[in-house]
Amino acid sequence: MSIAVLSLAVFPVFSQSKPNVVFIMTDQQSYNMMSCTGNKWLKTPNMDKIAQMGTRFDNTYCANPLCMPSRFSLLTGHHSSEVGEKTNARNFDKEKVKQILARDALGIIFQKAGYETLYSGKTHLYGTKDLSEYGFHLNDLNPYDGPAIYAEAVLSEKGKTKQDKPFFLFLSFLNPHDICYGAGKDQRFPDKLPPENVTETQRWLDFQKTMSPEEYHRQIPPKPANAAPISDEPKDMYSIVARNTWDDNQWDLYRWMYCRLTESVDAQIGRVLTALEKSGLMGNTIIVFTSDHGEMGGSHGYVTKNVMFEECQRVPLIFAGKGIKSNNVDRSTLVCNGLDFIPTLCDLTGVVCSKNLTGISLKYCLKGEGKIPDRKYIITEDANAFQIHDGRYKFTILELPGNPEMLTDIKSDPGETVNLAKDPAFVKIKSKLKKILMDDLSKSGLLPLVENRTHSLIKKST
Repeated sequence: MSIAVLSLAVFPVFSQSKPNVVFIMTDQQSYNMMSCTGNKWLKTPNMDKIAQMGTRFDNTYCANPLCMPSRFSLLTGHHSSEVGEKTNARNFDKEKVKQILARDALGIIFQKAGYETLYSGKTHLYGTKDLSEYGFHLNDLNPYDGPAIYAEAVLSEKGKTKQDKPFFLFLSFLNPHDICYGAGKDQRFPDKLPPENVTETQRWLDFQKTMSPEEYHRQIPPKPANAAPISDEPKDMYSIVARNTWDDNQWDLYRWMYCRLTESVDAQIGRVLTALEKSGLMGNTIIVFTSDHGEMGGSHGYVTKNVMFEECQRVPLIFAGKGIKSNNVDRSTLVCNGLDFIPTLCDLTGVVCSKNLTGISLKYCLKGEGKIPDRKYIITEDANAFQIHDGRYKFTILELPGNPEMLTDIKSDPGETVNLAKDPAFVKIKSKLKKILMDDLSKSGLLPLVENRTHSLIKKST
């Protein structure tokens, strides 16, 4: 069925007062890893379909470029530093987590509004593993095809019955996260991995062996233009530096595999969209697509995530549904998916949003209704850094000896190759951003900054 035939206008209007929500999340997918963004090294027809049906935000950043803290933000609207943790470790303040979840958990908010809240796939969150404290009923932990299988079953059943109660279906897929494993030869994973963590990667490795060398090399994306370190790179800023140890064959396989794993999860998303179309519920359903964080992809010689650069901070974010602008790209609005997702979704569905959240609603950008977003900057964080971003300049201060700083201009230097923090011509800009950031950290109780925060990712962390 063509995309044109799938126009939301052809579906009937349901008597159900509030729209259903299908939230689709991938893991470790950078903003530019879709063919609709102009990436010619992969094919993502199903992600592209969602983009054609709705509005894509091209300037979206995650709250923290690592799984657990980013997911905590997406499901609560809060930075993970509020609970004393910015990594995948479990040293968080359990009482603070409970307090935030009781007030602001995504599932709790929608349960109170009368929604049936369902979850399938990867969790990896602070607090309970069964997601009950987040307000969701967890159905299947298989993060590969599990969410697609569950969506097919649930949507088929709901399509057969009259829906008086809206549902919120949260589908959390793992790939292209498996780039962390076999293809990347990541030193954090020296031991034998469970079969489920290598199956998809191995499938592609086996497929690669059937290709001619010429065909294989035609599919390998070129080396990033910003593969060299940023100028005046802070020492020990990041623990996964592959630029000094990998040969060309490793880099080629890594870049090729990242594209293939993204295509794998796109196929699973296609199963969800097909099930939603067949159910007849498309006309009263809001679809949201995003990822928890990106992937460095060799930029600055780095692989994986957890560093304050564009490649692993910027992520896809698309909203589609009745009344939402279709085939639209918003290239100007500065978005943090972790902070803005809950306020936006509440605004779109008519659900009362918590007053404790600092994010903004994007409804005006999506429908031309409501308040015009008034945002001058966003503040994000990672394992050993805090950052403020005003839409052009990004100022970062690191929790390392001497608290080194970075300032980049992503308008004139999108690859972030030059650190302007010590350039006299940028003193005023840096001082302004630093004051705002430090004032915010002070109000949050995060000062004085630590000067020896470890960045090493925990062994077998995901």
